[in-house]
Amino acid sequence: MPDAYAGPGLELALTLRVLTSQQGNGIPVHADLDGRDEPLILDLPPGDRTPARFIGDATTLVRLSAGRPVTGVRHELSGAKAAELNLFGG
Repeated sequence: MPDAYAGPGLELALTLRVLTSQQGNGIPVHADLDGRDEPLILDLPPGDRTPARFIGDATTLVRLSAGRPVTGVRHELSGAKAAELNLFGG
């Protein structure tokens, strides 16, 4: 199901990701999402870590946040490893 993360729940998933980040879960991320004018700022840094930078589509960010594979999907991630975006450990 390549479009499993692109359904009507995508906006809710992004909102949940932002709310989770405001609880201090995860690492700081500055996400430039395709088709959006404003970046999504996740996990505002409480300390010295420079925010990671994600460039790609929203579905890929949600997949990374859920620990799902993104093999073959065009995106850019700098300043962090994909596993660090996984909110569920693993």
